[in-house]
Amino acid sequence: MGNALLLQDYISSSDHLEDIHKTLDAIQLQLLKELSHKQNMLDAKDQEILQLKAALQTKIQMVEELNQRVLVVERNNEGNKQLNKKLISEIVRKQQDIEWYKRTYEKRSLIGYIKEKIFKKA
Repeated sequence: MGNALLLQDYISSSDHLEDIHKTLDAIQLQLLKELSHKQNMLDAKDQEILQLKAALQTKIQMVEELNQRVLVVERNNEGNKQLNKKLISEIVRKQQDIEWYKRTYEKRSLIGYIKEKIFKKA
C-alpha cells in the first residue's frame, strides 16, 4: 500500500507539474503575443516618424523658397519705389515747366512779351 500511495502522490504531483507547465506555456505565449503587438506598434510609430520628418523637410523647403520669393519681391519693390520717386520728380518738373509757360504766354500781355523779347536781344 505504501507504493500505491507513493505512485498516487507521484501522479498527482506530475499532474500538478504539467498544469504548471501549461500555465507557464500560456503565459509565455501571451507575452510573445504582447511583444509582437508592441513591436508592430513600434514599427508603425517609426514609420509615422519617418513620414512626419519627410513632411517637415518639405515644409522647411517651402518656407525657404517663400523666403527667397519675399526677398525678390522686396528688391523689386525697392526698385519700383525708386522709379516712382524719379517719375514723381519728373512730373513735378513738367508741372513747373507748364506753370512757367502759362505765366509766360497766357498771363502776360502781348505788349509785355514783345517788350521782354526786345530788351533781351538788346
